[in-house]
Amino acid sequence: MEQQNNANWKKLLGKGAFVVICIVIAVALIGGAAYLTLRTMRTCRSGPGISQATPTPEPTPVPGHRVFNTKMDEAPPLELLGLTEGHLEEYSEDLKLAENWLDMTKEGTEGFRIIRSVVLGCSYLVRDGQYYRLGEGEDGKGLLDYYVTDLDYDDEPDLLYTYHYGANEDNYTKVGWFNLATNENVLSDFSQRDGYLALIEENGNFILCRVDRVVDEETSSFGLTVTERLGEITEVMGRIVLILDAQPTPEPTPEP
Repeated sequence: MEQQNNANWKKLLGKGAFVVICIVIAVALIGGAAYLTLRTMRTCRSGPGISQATPTPEPTPVPGHRVFNTKMDEAPPLELLGLTEGHLEEYSEDLKLAENWLDMTKEGTEGFRIIRSVVLGCSYLVRDGQYYRLGEGEDGKGLLDYYVTDLDYDDEPDLLYTYHYGANEDNYTKVGWFNLATNENVLSDFSQRDGYLALIEENGNFILCRVDRVVDEETSSFGLTVTERLGEITEVMGRIVLILDAQPTPEPTPEP
């Protein structure tokens, strides 16, 4: 009789342990499923017109992106700058002063220079005695950042750059590219109001980023700090194009 009771007790304990194990496994599976469901709901909502946006990276210094503002020894010939008569009449005396021109060429760059007028904020590519205007507009920071690369695979170098122009509340930054073989200059349709843009090279890809500009007063140079990824400059069927991660929000139209 006692042996039968012991056997029954062992069977009961075995069933109880089995039930406990099943409960633990069920709780773990339910918890894991709930976690994955919540994570999926947070990062990817399905539906028409809804897509996961590229996450904004933490602000980090852009390595190697310091364009040096070195004072020039002499001002460039005004007749080669392609400025309007109005600008030449109003600013000619200031433009003739070497102290009002900066050499913004990166260290290690060969074959050309990039200069900027402090007075007008215009930037130029100087090559073989010729002056080519980079960007558009006046009164801004001029050229901010650039890379030289054969992005369209035509065995000729291309100059990718970002450029700031405008003053006070009305200022913009654009991205463009200059073909160093044909001297063709192209500005993209994309422009950003307020703020600055830079380029980051990652394994042959060129990422367009929103950045903050920090000036070093002692060396008269500036650094750029990334705040947001915006898109990528790439080659499509032999053409250089800018592909944005998301369409920019249109400027509000003032009511009449």
